Amino acid sequence: MAINIFELENFLNSILKPWDYDDFCHNGIQIEGAHTINKIAVGVSFNEEFISTAIKENCDLLLVHHGIFGKDFFELKGYLKRRVEKVIKNNLTLMAYHLPLDGHEEYGNNVSILKSLNLNIKEKVDVTFIGEYEDPILFMDFHKQVEKLFNPQPLLVYQNNKFVKTVGVCSGGGSSFLESVENKIDTFITGEVKEQTRNIVAEMGINFINAGHYSTEVFGIKNIGDLIRNSFGIEVEFIDIYNEI
Repeated sequence: MAINIFELENFLNSILKPWDYDDFCHNGIQIEGAHTINKIAVGVSFNEEFISTAIKENCDLLLVHHGIFGKDFFELKGYLKRRVEKVIKNNLTLMAYHLPLDGHEEYGNNVSILKSLNLNIKEKVDVTFIGEYEDPILFMDFHKQVEKLFNPQPLLVYQNNKFVKTVGVCSGGGSSFLESVENKIDTFITGEVKEQTRNIVAEMGINFINAGHYSTEVFGIKNIGDLIRNSFGIEVEFIDIYNEI
């Protein structure tokens, strides 16, 4: 099976609705390559190792969560120039979806993490999703579930509450969204931590788990890859360029 890149972009746009987000980048086709696609590489981040692996696996299109950031390209030099040059020389298409893959109600990173931890979806605040257990569980038991879900990613944990009932999840660099869910949750999962985070969560009295930027953002792109495969019958390969950060 094969698919046209613009047909695929229209299909993904209709589902992910990028126009609903004020994002840091263009969502959709970022570099136009061959129009007919036979195999798609999906992954978290656009980098040289990902490009090289996709070429080795005979992929025609790169679909990532972290593509080229910046809505306009004023400078194309250094490492970014080399990446783009490699894509163009191999007639590849680069397609990226950033915030739409964090905040989607069915396929997104945040809702997927909550569902994987058996939480019932309660509320969405911006791109953060809040889930809830029917009854509180011990934090130590919740911690074990989180460790299993994100293994082998090392976790950074601040425990300020013995129990877990209402959990907020904002994947990637989501620690800046803490204030928006204050008084709504007792536990927060994200992918990055800032210097001030430890004191903020202590003063809020909530538990905090940093499960890694990369590791919290594999869910959405995998889901979209499965959706494309099931919808079009095209070959899709998840390329895992693990990043411990």
